[in-house]
Amino acid sequence: MSPAHDHTVLLVDDDQIVVDMYRFVLDRAGYRVVVASDGLAGLEVAASIRPSLIFLDIKMPKLDGIEVLRRLKADPTMRSIPVVMLSNYDEPAFLSQSKILGASDYVIKAATDPAELSDVAARYLGSPI
Repeated sequence: MSPAHDHTVLLVDDDQIVVDMYRFVLDRAGYRVVVASDGLAGLEVAASIRPSLIFLDIKMPKLDGIEVLRRLKADPTMRSIPVVMLSNYDEPAFLSQSKILGASDYVIKAATDPAELSDVAARYLGSPI
């Protein structure tokens, strides 16, 4: 299946409650969800499966989301994958740095209903159903 028609989403987040909630919403909407629980694992999974979209938390162990984003966008094989940053931090510095590094979007977890995540995915991938 070509990447343009693939609906594989990589969710990189170290908070298991958030992961479970977002995976449920995305699964239910018809997306194939793969999870990585830290930044280093996220890079490894992204390189191996080449997802169509990445939801990337900022504050994580091993590598934070900003560094993961920097490395994704520096890799010619992955730089075209849309990356949506996830954060509980509504800090202008994080938002600015994310945009400069090439993030497609920035979602504040606390201000976003988990059900809205499938709407965000649909903006980049279309609806899988």
